[in-house]
Amino acid sequence: MTKMTMDRRAADNKYLHKDFHTSLNHGVQFISEKYGYEGLVECLSGFAKSFYAPLITDAKERGLVAIKEQIEKIYEIEEASCDLKTVLAGNKLDVAIEKCPAVEYIKKAGKTPARYFIETTATVYRTIAEEAGLQFEMLSYDDETGKAHYCFTA
Repeated sequence: MTKMTMDRRAADNKYLHKDFHTSLNHGVQFISEKYGYEGLVECLSGFAKSFYAPLITDAKERGLVAIKEQIEKIYEIEEASCDLKTVLAGNKLDVAIEKCPAVEYIKKAGKTPARYFIETTATVYRTIAEEAGLQFEMLSYDDETGKAHYCFTA
């Protein structure tokens, strides 16, 4: 009997992290209940500074195009590119999200998005922008769908 060996690496598989969204939702709920809104913002801001340090450096060097590419990459990975519209014109990046894949997944899992789930976008992007010398503004957000409109300005 011939023995076959399969060589497989994690990188060979399609990257999906949908259960991360429910875990993130639980984390937002826990932190905000235990440490309040300010504690949640502090936690998410610290996370953004650390995790997105390479993006912050890239945005300092290349400006808004780095942010645009990152957001588009995220929505491609989420298989939700059709729900995203980005417009980069001059010193402004306008981002419109028809529905948030994270909110959609949380609801499909039978859960309710945490009261401050918006901060996983607002605080994280505000922190990235501030650290990169940019401005961020959340123009609108729908808690039910995660539909959002926000912009970055250089």
